[in-house]
Amino acid sequence: MKAVVTMLVVALGWAPRVCAEAALAPGTESTVDVPQSGAQIKVFLPSNYQPTTKWPAVFFFPGTGGAASTALIRHYTDDRDFIVVGLPYVTPNTAQPLPDFVSRELQNFRSARQWLAAHASTDEARVYLGGVSKGGWTTTQLGEPELPRLAGLIILIAGRGYPFSQAPGGTAYRGKPVYIGDGETDNNMRPARQATTFYQTRGAAVTFEEYPGIGHAMPDEAPRLRTWLLTQGRYQARAAAAQPELATWFSNAVAAVRAAQDAGEKFRLVLDLVRDPRLWLCAPPAGATAQALLKEVTARSPAKEEWTAETTYWSLLWKSANLHTPDELRAARDGFLALSTTYPNLRWGRLAAEDYRFLADAYARTMATRTTITNNTVRPTDSNRGIPTPRWSGNKIIFDR
Repeated sequence: MKAVVTMLVVALGWAPRVCAEAALAPGTESTVDVPQSGAQIKVFLPSNYQPTTKWPAVFFFPGTGGAASTALIRHYTDDRDFIVVGLPYVTPNTAQPLPDFVSRELQNFRSARQWLAAHASTDEARVYLGGVSKGGWTTTQLGEPELPRLAGLIILIAGRGYPFSQAPGGTAYRGKPVYIGDGETDNNMRPARQATTFYQTRGAAVTFEEYPGIGHAMPDEAPRLRTWLLTQGRYQARAAAAQPELATWFSNAVAAVRAAQDAGEKFRLVLDLVRDPRLWLCAPPAGATAQALLKEVTARSPAKEEWTAETTYWSLLWKSANLHTPDELRAARDGFLALSTTYPNLRWGRLAAEDYRFLADAYARTMATRTTITNNTVRPTDSNRGIPTPRWSGNKIIFDR
């Protein structure tokens, strides 16, 4: 049974109080008062910290009601390789206009970043913003406008806090590593998948992970998150020196795919390979080899049907997040219906049936309240809480969260 990592956040014990001028200690979480913002942050230097080396940093927002903490990220890095900064919220826990919330919390983050740069050996080219639950939504709201000055984003059990049509990061998404992870049964899973499609279409290097068997919680182990952090930390720092280790991993993974006798196992292994964030750091021929293996494996049943169903689902999900007219809504609805009836016994067919019901309800409401033929706009709301549910507002379909 998987334990919830959230318990770690409240179980790490005492942390020393550090004034703005004091030195931080490796392997210790310290409480720091930031004069610029008046916020009280948590700062953890990795256990292998050396002041002569530049270290990547993760700034991390908690969930609703949570206090600033470094525990969750540290769990997946084994207290090594990253400076971790736990950020509090400085905005009152009341309804706030999104621009006001973003402005205040962004200044909070920038003040903490400025403080850290003055008091620790930080690699300013590898500063990441992340968060869990409310913190995950907040990460997208602050992180996208800030992307030109960030190395990447970590979005946990959350979706994206902007409408699909808005891209505050401009061209800065391209090539940026983005990790998105959510529990299999979480209400935020659909928004998390939609966020994945958004960042992919903007050219980001997206790693998506689904935590099996749990809902709105973090698992004891998230293998792809752990690997993503390894990739952004130790492997990035070592650069050319990491290539032999990466080459060994890749050759072993390819050998495992080719040696697998069971078709289902072979398909699982090749998917693990092409979705592993380490592949981004391998020499270019590795990517071509992985794609060739995927094409070979998915040319035969049962992987052929599984792969067709999955890729069709993701394509329809992108369309359902990028709607502008009732006709586009109807087309997405019908696409999910066709997928669910074609592959009723496959996981992606069952998921498509859920999406069909969701969009069918939205379309029915649209047509029931439509008295004239108009070019109605279909868009998600700026709200950032929960799973989207459609409602009619004037001439718009609003997807509340």
